[in-house]
Amino acid sequence: MDIEFSIIAGLVLPLYPLLFAIYQKIGRYDEIVEEFKKLRDEHQNYREKYHGT
Repeated sequence: MDIEFSIIAGLVLPLYPLLFAIYQKIGRYDEIVEEFKKLRDEHQNYREKYHGT
């Protein structure tokens, strides 16, 4: 049991910084997408108002 745990820990622990970096990138991407959606909706409203379409 201890040998299996140490093997798994030895394989997984070095990956944590990489996984954390990926997690942060995904979070930033989600924020950008949400902001883009807001801007797209705002543009659609102005487009309807000024162009009548």
